Amino acid sequence: MATKLGVTAWGRAWLRTVESTTTSTPNSLLPQARTLAGNGSVTLTAVEAGRIRAEVTVRGKTVPVGIDLPLWDRKESTAARALLTRVGARDRRVAAGEIPDSVVADLVAKGISVTGDVADHTTTCGCAGRRNPCLHHLAAVYCLVQRIDEEPALAVTLRERRPATTGRSAAGRTPDRIPLAEVDAASFYGD
Repeated sequence: MATKLGVTAWGRAWLRTVESTTTSTPNSLLPQARTLAGNGSVTLTAVEAGRIRAEVTVRGKTVPVGIDLPLWDRKESTAARALLTRVGARDRRVAAGEIPDSVVADLVAKGISVTGDVADHTTTCGCAGRRNPCLHHLAAVYCLVQRIDEEPALAVTLRERRPATTGRSAAGRTPDRIPLAEVDAASFYGD
């Protein structure tokens, strides 16, 4: 059974970047790209503020893909953070990355785009194809949609402008997360 994409409003926003309803002819690469994302041929190597990196393997050849997108400006980032803080005060799931779909509508009502204008995205691909977007780019976006459906907070991470200080400790980890390898299984539950 095929994986359903765009099950959250966050994922649907990203899905619309490749499956536009305004085009007059369907993109013949979409089914193959969806298959590549669904069968594990795409590995997202970086999903961070303003940057997506992936590797797409087709017929034994791995192709690097890069997508750079604009961050929210300071006003948009501040408004989005305030909205998320307000929603997080009512819903504890927000702290775990489960942001309700209603927040997408709230952002759009404030004129803040989840994905940014696709024309402002800069894509790079190691393939020799002439189509834009190419098969590899489409497959990377489908894989991204899957990840965003699982963790909607990634959609915010991609666009959010963060202050210069990130809150990471000297060891490079966030204060609210501990790498699993650092947890002593024998003493974790006591006795």
